[in-house]
Amino acid sequence: MAVICGFSGAPALAVTPIAITATDVTMPTHGNGNSQYTITGIPDAGTVTISCLFTGTVTKALIPNCTYGLAFTAIPVTAGQTLTGTVNFYAFGHLPAGLHRAPRSSGHLPAAALALAGGLMLGFGFRRKSRRWLTVAVLALGTLAGVSGINGCGDNGFSMTPGTYQYTIIADYADSVNPTHGAILDAPINVTVP
Repeated sequence: MAVICGFSGAPALAVTPIAITATDVTMPTHGNGNSQYTITGIPDAGTVTISCLFTGTVTKALIPNCTYGLAFTAIPVTAGQTLTGTVNFYAFGHLPAGLHRAPRSSGHLPAAALALAGGLMLGFGFRRKSRRWLTVAVLALGTLAGVSGINGCGDNGFSMTPGTYQYTIIADYADSVNPTHGAILDAPINVTVP
């Protein structure tokens, strides 16, 4: 018996699988650092969501924080695109530079307003006795100043514990052409504090 094999004239296309790579980070005890990531082999149009997690062992060390601790905004991508970006790391206890200039949330305003209102309400009850009213007014203003002072705190200036810490940069790819072809990719990296 003879077996006949036929080949078509079209060359087979090599498909690059979707993948992520990222660079390790070295940062000073009070400074910042960043990791560059690259995603290749994006098969179709869709979105990519980047996140970053500490994946080392549980520790009491003062370790770096990354700005993608939770899922970030979905980034639109096209088929065949190479996506590059940066995940920022900052010293323990320090806010990212962009947050220092961000307007403060009014989430603490109700606490301050309640402290002042409570102090004033108590003061009105004691208004016949001027000494007590003055005491309560001073107490209310002191509480308001204390709440405002706590809200104003930002960086605590902690020095990070030297060492090498394991993090993972995660890319969640959602395929808009074929939703069943999504992928979750990860790139383990080391963040070193000398």
